[in-house]
Amino acid sequence: MRVFVALLLCAGALHAQGGGQVQFRDWHAPAATQKPKVSCESLRALTSYDISIISATTIAATADVPEHCRVSLMIPPEINIEVNMPTAWNGRFYMFGNGGFAGESFQAPGRIRNRALGLKAGFAVAATDQGHSAAKEPSATFARNRQKLLDYGFRSLHLTAETAKMLLRTYYGDAPSKSYFDGCSQGGREGLIFAERFPTDFDGIVAGSPAIDFTGGNLARAYWLQGLAVTPFPSAKLKLLADAEYAKCDAADGLQDGLVSDPLHCDFHADRDLPQCANGIDGANCFLPSEITAINLIHSDVMSQGKRIFPGWPVGAVAFAIKPGEQDPQSGWVGQELNYADGRPGAWKYYADGFLGDIAFPEGDPASTVAGFNIDRDSGRVAESRAILDATDPNLAAFHQHNGKLIMYFGWADPQLNPRQGVEYYDKLTETIGTSTGDFARLYMVPGMFHCGGGIGTNVFDAMTPLINWVESGTAPDQITSSRLVDGKVVRTRPLCPYPQMARYKGTGSVDDEASFACVRP
Repeated sequence: MRVFVALLLCAGALHAQGGGQVQFRDWHAPAATQKPKVSCESLRALTSYDISIISATTIAATADVPEHCRVSLMIPPEINIEVNMPTAWNGRFYMFGNGGFAGESFQAPGRIRNRALGLKAGFAVAATDQGHSAAKEPSATFARNRQKLLDYGFRSLHLTAETAKMLLRTYYGDAPSKSYFDGCSQGGREGLIFAERFPTDFDGIVAGSPAIDFTGGNLARAYWLQGLAVTPFPSAKLKLLADAEYAKCDAADGLQDGLVSDPLHCDFHADRDLPQCANGIDGANCFLPSEITAINLIHSDVMSQGKRIFPGWPVGAVAFAIKPGEQDPQSGWVGQELNYADGRPGAWKYYADGFLGDIAFPEGDPASTVAGFNIDRDSGRVAESRAILDATDPNLAAFHQHNGKLIMYFGWADPQLNPRQGVEYYDKLTETIGTSTGDFARLYMVPGMFHCGGGIGTNVFDAMTPLINWVESGTAPDQITSSRLVDGKVVRTRPLCPYPQMARYKGTGSVDDEASFACVRP
């Protein structure tokens, strides 16, 4: 069961690996004119004590990708890397990130898609499995090997970027003019790790829905899951909860449009705003005290000995939308906070189990299971995890000095990674860097979007093109156009605004047209 769930969750993460889902869509790519200086096959000779070139093969052009040289290599102990270099190169380098606990095959659908998008735009493209195979070491079992944990945390990322650039210099006789990184979820964390630890590796970074506080998030999941085990929340009442939250919060942003655009300023209290079952008698249209307790648990900060460990979840993620592979709308909580409809554990349980049992605590330690974890006893025992995995350092002065540019985005209805992480990280970044923060780093909050996509908001957007224009032309993205598609057709467009600005309705025009909105401070 663990292997099956791991592969299923990896597949979901792969769908979201590359930023805004339509990378480079709006970019008017210049002609790719640079040609190789040596043969693809000759790159096999680069094998050394540090690098094993497994293969270097010329891949013929297809309808989806141009002709390119594919190099597969490994860096000890088991960091597998793939670099794809088009025969006609635009002089730029593009690396995309991973999902979940990583370890993905390079032939997984999401990786094929991201590779093709980069190659078609003329980029040299690289990716890594972060030092392990999910098929052989599912979930976080790889992390029992400390070196593999370090590779997952940060080492594989820097080595992939450095090795790929070495291959580019050898193959084309020239270094890339600009280098870009793009990822969401775990890939978003990777993007921030680059900006924090390796500030000169990339000129532009897209960090979507990043797992910023990797450690704190998993401690909080364990705590919340313990509470939900005591006071379960029935999936049959998710729609009732969603309707109540949106009835209270939809218009809080000044427009009733089916979205919660400012959940942090919505005055929702389950005890006050939900219909409560009289005399403790259960009913389909009311909530029992235990169910109110469960809702309050998720929306409340996780505390330990008077200190906040992790922020409570904002309202909105319980929304109903049609998810990939489903025909009927489902709540964002299903398969995340709560189990799947068929009883399989949700993502919260999957990641909390992997973190506690394979990363944070040794086998046999009471805290290595969700049931045995104690928030007061154990939250102070994870210093090494925080040092290796967390991307919480707001001092990006070196990245700023490198003239790097960072675009972050987060769905306000994300049920897997708490969107408050994004807002709080950006606030700390602004406190650290000062008024020049917006000159190199911007955050875009997406109302109604689930984890890295999906949901009920305008969740399709090209984050790479604004980043490239910012890096290469100095044009800061004052807004990013986003769309909502139904059956392949655009039914709504909105501007994504740099935080703390929000899209406000001008008072006239269609609420489904971005031209009817302006980016303003709340």
